[in-house]
Amino acid sequence: MLLSMNLETLLRKHGLEFALDTYRKAGFDAVDYELCCMVKDNDRFNGDGYRVIAEEIRRAADSRGLIINQTHAPFSFSKDLVADPVAYEEIVLPRLVRSLEISGIFGAKICVIHPLQHLPYQGNEQVLFEMNMKHYRYLLPYAKEYGVKIGVENMWQRDPRRKCITASVCAFSEEFVRYIDTLDDPYAVACLDVGHVGLPANATEEPCDLVRALGHDRLQALHIHDNDYCGDQHWLPFMGKLNWTETMRALGEIDYTGDFTFETSTALISGFDVACVPIVARYLSDIGRYLMGEIEKSRQA
Repeated sequence: MLLSMNLETLLRKHGLEFALDTYRKAGFDAVDYELCCMVKDNDRFNGDGYRVIAEEIRRAADSRGLIINQTHAPFSFSKDLVADPVAYEEIVLPRLVRSLEISGIFGAKICVIHPLQHLPYQGNEQVLFEMNMKHYRYLLPYAKEYGVKIGVENMWQRDPRRKCITASVCAFSEEFVRYIDTLDDPYAVACLDVGHVGLPANATEEPCDLVRALGHDRLQALHIHDNDYCGDQHWLPFMGKLNWTETMRALGEIDYTGDFTFETSTALISGFDVACVPIVARYLSDIGRYLMGEIEKSRQA
């Protein structure tokens, strides 16, 4: 199991070399490279030289002994863009395919690709299911070509009228299992976003419940962060209210063998003086090692 950290905030604020150096010196084994920037038409990864750029990034990580273990495909396309069949086929899908190719150049094991959720979830569960089966099945041949598994993530939505967080695609264990089992492909796996689990106002499950329901074979990636059950704050574990003892116990029980990937850099890195960033990064690393140790204890119990 590798200890991994999402790279986005430090990369954007201080540059690639600073970000890689900071996390390597802090004791991380790997980094999660977010490709969310690809929603912008003028992003460098959407240009002709994207392969050269990806190869340069891979070399920079390799030279520091860091692995790019995981990536995150672009997801914040406008709902209108996703709903327009022409735009979806000519803009959204090609960029997702390219994100898989870039992930392959990086050497990443998993590229997290959000399920489609441009419709209100309640009342459209089956419609979204059918859309997403078609969506992922289109992408799976490319995942195999580039040697990168697709990580399906559990999601949430915001109720536009009540202004509260509600459930969305794969928010509940039964549906999450259904998605992975219906795709029935070794290149389609679950990425459990631990912080997303308790956010919906109608949530009835905790992260440990989804861990146990997904089990060893389906669950192969994590997004680790904490919150107060009210907002998607992406805090460090123990800063919020999630039960980390029980979550780590569940991961050990299913013999989880994926990586331990934080998704917390925006909340804990972005506001610090540059001189303090290495201190915070080391703190994050130490917490990660502690939690990974708790998984091992449960595995051996």
